[in-house]
Amino acid sequence: MIGGMALKLFQIFMIALMALFLVACGLGDTKAIEEPLKPSLVELWTEDIEQFRTHVVRWHPRFANNTINRLQENLDIREAFDNSLDMLLENLDDMSEFDIYVELQRTVSLLKDNHFFFTGFAGYDAGLRVTRYPAQFAYLSDGVYIIRTNADNASILNSRLVAIGGVNVYEALERFTAFWSVENKYDARYQFALMLNSASVLRAIGLSDGESVTYSFENGESITLSQTEQWERLFTTLRWLPPASLVDNRAEGETPLFLQYFRQNLWHEFNEENGILYISIRGWVPDVQGTFARAVRNTFDNNDIKAVIIDARSNPGGDANQFTNLFVHMAHNLPEGRLFYFVNEGSNSGSLGAAYALENMGAVIVGQPLAQNSTFFWFGSSQSVLRLENSRMEITPPPTLFSALQFYQREPADGIFRPHVLLEYTIDDWVNNYDPFFKYVLRQLEQD
Repeated sequence: MIGGMALKLFQIFMIALMALFLVACGLGDTKAIEEPLKPSLVELWTEDIEQFRTHVVRWHPRFANNTINRLQENLDIREAFDNSLDMLLENLDDMSEFDIYVELQRTVSLLKDNHFFFTGFAGYDAGLRVTRYPAQFAYLSDGVYIIRTNADNASILNSRLVAIGGVNVYEALERFTAFWSVENKYDARYQFALMLNSASVLRAIGLSDGESVTYSFENGESITLSQTEQWERLFTTLRWLPPASLVDNRAEGETPLFLQYFRQNLWHEFNEENGILYISIRGWVPDVQGTFARAVRNTFDNNDIKAVIIDARSNPGGDANQFTNLFVHMAHNLPEGRLFYFVNEGSNSGSLGAAYALENMGAVIVGQPLAQNSTFFWFGSSQSVLRLENSRMEITPPPTLFSALQFYQREPADGIFRPHVLLEYTIDDWVNNYDPFFKYVLRQLEQD
């Protein structure tokens, strides 16, 4: 009896110790413990990995939805998913806990589902901040550019990136795509640029040692960054805001509307000079008591509106249905071809549903191919949430299947929604405060 109690206390102690290790290995800490697991932790992780496998197979539509789980693509994904976890289990003795995080996220990425991450690595349990190097990148028309950094490295701003940690930028993109949860190449490009300053992501894909990273540029210059900053994560928009210490190098002049009021999810502005009602929706967040929709409709009904722009660029998703009545009202009371919907490679989830709905209303969709595939998986049940027994990591595989064909009778063969008017955003546009999307609408009005 005493021996059994001692064993139980030892197991509790090891679980507590494991929890401490998990905190140490979180997304915000680039100095995670590198030593292989102790035998007792191998056993606990084995239990968690098998629990992880069982839960994902039970809930994720690729495996659990009877209408799609026998498709060859999903049979192949199931085989790759199991093989990945089996290999992870075989190698636990030689792995650190950070390595396990990486391999679990790599396994999750096989599902090609940008609503599903291995929570511990993605950092959604790490509060509203994440550790990043002092640089910000954007994937523009012809590659990746550095658009913000600290004042000491300002001379490199607006240069095209060619390598990270000595690895060619396109090879680095392939590594990232095999690791992060992305749905198509446009999703991969956008997320790659977004995460190119993440200490843990770069470390996970072998571009950084976790202590520093070297970025090399087309002009032959390089910068090495070791300092990290705590970037703010705006929960309601899922946006990462750079520290105020970072600078850009842009021409003087008014910032384009889509780069203004960055902390606001919902805002609108009517310009009497050109007759355009501009509506910015950075996240399809709840419109408390319909306040925003009423304000927009009041502006629309009481002014001489020549065109309406609904701008959902870099909108990660949410419930767009709450604005359906507003959109229908505007569509019915505008001349044909004067309702515009702006999207880009960062427009996801509910932004795709809004694209289909607005298209059905006669809107002109302007911008770039969407990151969200027309068949995707979204959250819909608290029952799919599971906290792993030992590590206490929470995982939430999306249990619900969304298919555009269910609602809109149009689904592209490759699953990618492409706007009616395809436009790029260039480094010159960024530097010169120029918005080609908005300019397109102005040209259409000038033709009247």
